[in-house]
Amino acid sequence: MYKGHASVWLGRRRERDILKLSEGHFKKIIDLATLLRNFMKAFLDNNLEEKEKMFKEIFNLEREADDVKESIIVELSKGPFHPMDREDIMRLILTMDDVADNIKAASRKLMYVDSLEIPDDIKKDILELTNMVFNSIKRLGEALKALVEGSKEVLKLADSVERAEEAIDEFRVGLIARVLKWGEGARRISVLLMLKEAIENLEAAADGTENVADIIRVIVAG
Repeated sequence: MYKGHASVWLGRRRERDILKLSEGHFKKIIDLATLLRNFMKAFLDNNLEEKEKMFKEIFNLEREADDVKESIIVELSKGPFHPMDREDIMRLILTMDDVADNIKAASRKLMYVDSLEIPDDIKKDILELTNMVFNSIKRLGEALKALVEGSKEVLKLADSVERAEEAIDEFRVGLIARVLKWGEGARRISVLLMLKEAIENLEAAADGTENVADIIRVIVAG
């Protein structure tokens, strides 16, 4: 187990139990990322029935994640916690919640987009971006598990999340440039706007994973 404040922090039963609850919350977010990939495939294939089904599942699962978040906040209000511990966990939970919010926001916006109007090369890159975000979220799950278990690999895993986010940001810049170029001749400006904002939500979800990884680093270094 790594040394310092984190080892003491994780040694306290109440704090450790709360952190395990955060794993349950994050499991919902990983499930959301999986649903997002399924939603995106249905969207890009213009499978309207499956697209609608996947969005409803995303919507409902995001609500479940919210419920878990609220239950953790309630637990944090009970019993004695060191203020630093409470602040660390609260930031961890709320930042993870940002990831879930952006997944739902991206899919909601794409519900208003007709994928038949989008060029194939952009469709391919949107799917690639979605897969990159999924992998970043998966890496974060590994980092969180390492934190709970007190693994010495936690910082290495947190660093890998940061590298994944940097790659996503670079990829997103190029994708947005192509979307804007295509948008100059797009038939409907609304399609351009919704697509661009959905891409920004995907990148914001990746930003959230990096922010959670930063909080994990703070807990370990504390």
